[in-house]
Amino acid sequence: MPFWRSFFRRIPRLPGRKAYVVGGWVRDMLMLRRPTRPEIDLALEGDAVQWGEAIAESFGVRIGRVSEFRTCKIDVLHDKVPVRIDIASCRTDDYPVPGGMPVVTPSSIYEDLYRRDFSVNAMAFPLEEPFQNSFLLMDPVGGYEDLVRKELRILSPASFEDDPVRIFRLFRFQERLGFTPDLRTSRALESARLNGAFLRSSKSRLWDEIQAAIREESRCAIVFRWLLEKPWENALPSLKMSSPRRKRVFAWDRLTVHESVFSPLGRFWREMLLLLALFYGLPRQECDRGLRLLGVPEKRARVLRESLFPVPSENGREKTAQSDILPNLSPQMIFLNLVRGGPETFASFEKALADRDQQPLGEMSLTGRDLIKEGIEPSPEMGNLLIEIRELREKGILNSRQEELDWVRAWVRSRRQKS
Repeated sequence: MPFWRSFFRRIPRLPGRKAYVVGGWVRDMLMLRRPTRPEIDLALEGDAVQWGEAIAESFGVRIGRVSEFRTCKIDVLHDKVPVRIDIASCRTDDYPVPGGMPVVTPSSIYEDLYRRDFSVNAMAFPLEEPFQNSFLLMDPVGGYEDLVRKELRILSPASFEDDPVRIFRLFRFQERLGFTPDLRTSRALESARLNGAFLRSSKSRLWDEIQAAIREESRCAIVFRWLLEKPWENALPSLKMSSPRRKRVFAWDRLTVHESVFSPLGRFWREMLLLLALFYGLPRQECDRGLRLLGVPEKRARVLRESLFPVPSENGREKTAQSDILPNLSPQMIFLNLVRGGPETFASFEKALADRDQQPLGEMSLTGRDLIKEGIEPSPEMGNLLIEIRELREKGILNSRQEELDWVRAWVRSRRQKS
């Protein structure tokens, strides 16, 4: 606790405004006496952005993205430890259209706690001025009792209908905390599933929830929970638990450490591989529907469609982006081949990576990541360049990594002059 005491002392207060620590940090401190991650949620009875700017200034950083609801994020260092601060104004939410965006109204902390997703996330500590060494727990909805019982309880019977993304958050907290839903929550979940609440989910927030699940240590169990509970059953009947799909998800979990191979897929490469594991084998129409419903950005969705339903090019090869380690295969095709190949294929793949990493840096041939740094976009052309570079090296024309770089840079200059 000394770390957090000194941290809270650095948080500036706004005169006349009451501030609070809320949500997961409070829950974890009560349950474990420590937070499960270096993140903390703060709430203010006032303008959160104004407070965020004051906090950012006190830590010598810039305020992060401000949402349409006037919430903000700040990444700071305290005692050399990175901490993510989420700041929101106390508010109430009203959902005129179930699954739509809420109408937000400023409120007190008590009203704010009643609008939250689960009782165990609806507790708060006031940040008093001057700061005290002890905390006064604010628990108007009985979250502490549910914490003791290890139950997840929604605060409104319409919670999942109003905000269907909470269904996926329920699965995430089930696996992270090891808690179970109470009877009312289970009934509300079943009702939302039968009523097709998933179809009304906010697409951008659902995509955010997928990313949050991937950051969890229990990510594999969370995905299995999706497949077992099937909140999308009416829209995606084929997307359910099966032995092949289970094996693909296990493979995805194992391969999420190999960033050097799969990062050419872009920032969301882990999400992309997960969707390949889930959607492989689905009918084309159902796959398209699923990508839309999950809020997958269109650029990513297009790459996934091309991977799952490849179109042969003129020379008979599939039109796919190229990878570092196997220049004739895209990262997504490497993944699909690995999950189809089984344990022996995995072992060979990981041995190849280990052998590559053990080579002296000066002797390694260029990879796709090196070409990207030189301004070459991932494409079939990139794969052809890598093949040509390695052929020139085998012929003794290029004899070092630096010579390969010089050759690539000359190729780029020539290409730009022609265009």
